[in-house]
Amino acid sequence: MEKEAEIYLLNLFKKIGLYKLSEKENREILKDKVSFILKKLQRKKFKRKITEKTKETLKRKILNAINENKPIYFVIPFGGYKHFWNSSYPDLDWAELFNMRFMTEYVLPILSVHQPGVIIEYMSEDLIINRMNNYPKESLEQYSKSFISLINWYKQYIPKNLQIKYFRVGNRCNKDKIIDEVEKLISKKTTEFNRLSNKEKENELHRSRRSVMLDGEKDLVQLSEEDKESRIIESRLIELAYYDVEAKPEFMGDYLWSDDHICVCFSFGLSSDNVFEDLTLASSHGSIVDFWIGKGILEYRNGRFIPKIVSKNQYIELESKIKKLKIGSFPFKNFGSIDLIIN
Repeated sequence: MEKEAEIYLLNLFKKIGLYKLSEKENREILKDKVSFILKKLQRKKFKRKITEKTKETLKRKILNAINENKPIYFVIPFGGYKHFWNSSYPDLDWAELFNMRFMTEYVLPILSVHQPGVIIEYMSEDLIINRMNNYPKESLEQYSKSFISLINWYKQYIPKNLQIKYFRVGNRCNKDKIIDEVEKLISKKTTEFNRLSNKEKENELHRSRRSVMLDGEKDLVQLSEEDKESRIIESRLIELAYYDVEAKPEFMGDYLWSDDHICVCFSFGLSSDNVFEDLTLASSHGSIVDFWIGKGILEYRNGRFIPKIVSKNQYIELESKIKKLKIGSFPFKNFGSIDLIIN
């Protein structure tokens, strides 16, 4: 099975075929290229949520790109770190590469009908992770370096009119000003939080309980349970404050929503935090787990391999069925093997 899995992975990333248009599709394109592209962006395999308002926004931005003969521009805001539960921490693993390949497949039809092509840009929000979730700064730097290396390797295999980019919000905006504004908002967010019922408070803290790194930049392990709870609450308040600050036009607000960029979300798009009606996609085949939170594995089902991204809980449930396969053809740390489940 190791040889078969390696051949599959090599073909998956190094032999990306172009999308072949059918005669019916060519007729559709001649009639209305914008509608054709919009339909392809709503394919069931990829889409998880799209509102009528989002459809209208997509239609307008696609039309602008066609009229101005420029690439259709997707921006993917993401955490910019690897969750500490993952054995690959602080480096990335197969999940990041699976997401890049999934997004490539998503836009292949566009590349065939729009010569200027597509830009997929990963936007790292790691500037707040040290303060919010206690991740060591050096772990964030390491992840950023590994992400850039992965893109540089992968882009040699993608179609010529597809660009994959990456930037860190802290390098494009005034990082100190953002953090300062976040700190000033915490008092307001605390007041709002204290007005919630106990059930509402617990709903707010659900993700933060999994996110704070106790043995990170600061040693939080020795804190009392009461102080740990306070730190978890603080993490959530910082997160909510950051969303408000980042969304300001002077920072990333115009970039994400007003500059013909199409903002793509994964699990965030299904959460109550997402009030912007972004385009919400799966993160990989059959998965909504964020790639920086999850772990990339292979599933073998009905005679074929399926790349998946699983959460910590999903991985624990599957652990007894996992077989670790050696993989020798990928030049990255954590890519010397892959976990396989057979269903």
